[in-house]
Amino acid sequence: MTNSEPPNNEPKWDYTSSSQNFITGALVVGGNLLVIIIYLLYRSVPAVHQFISGKPL
Repeated sequence: MTNSEPPNNEPKWDYTSSSQNFITGALVVGGNLLVIIIYLLYRSVPAVHQFISGKPL
């Protein structure tokens, strides 16, 4: 029982060069930064707090 094909040591799928992964990662990081900025504004700026919660700070 011999195999006529040489062994292939390369990975079948290469996920390192996908631009979709870069875009997804950038969206996740951007979303997290947006949440942090909104939280900081909510805690420190009375107008933003009142806009979001409806109650004065």
